[in-house]
Amino acid sequence: MNADMLESQAKVSFSFVDGLTQENLVPLAATLIGYPVAYVPISVDQTSFLSGHSLDVYEATVVPATSCTSSLQSSNQSHTLLKFSCPRSLSETNRELYPERITKRLQSQFLERLSSIGSSLLVHHHVEVVDRVAL
Repeated sequence: MNADMLESQAKVSFSFVDGLTQENLVPLAATLIGYPVAYVPISVDQTSFLSGHSLDVYEATVVPATSCTSSLQSSNQSHTLLKFSCPRSLSETNRELYPERITKRLQSQFLERLSSIGSSLLVHHHVEVVDRVAL
């Protein structure tokens, strides 16, 4: 790839039509990014999301392959790729949202690309209750 192609790719952008709200943009962003779960706001006026609900929280961290056996805390070369949550009530009733399945799906989704650069993905799962979830 030459410098002109790289420069032209760096300037690529697009715009959405006017009037799109969080009701449309939040699930669209989740789909484009590839998140397995997306919150869909009820209305543009909704400001509180899942307050006090038990959540399955996932953090996917990229680590060099040689650091995969060390803990995340001691690896200064790790990088959080994505972090998201899912209401625990959904994972208790939907097999596709079981923590084991989400973890395996995330690892397989990124395995080939990360292994080609000598890295791997560690997925940490825990359950948490928070005052509100940010979109």
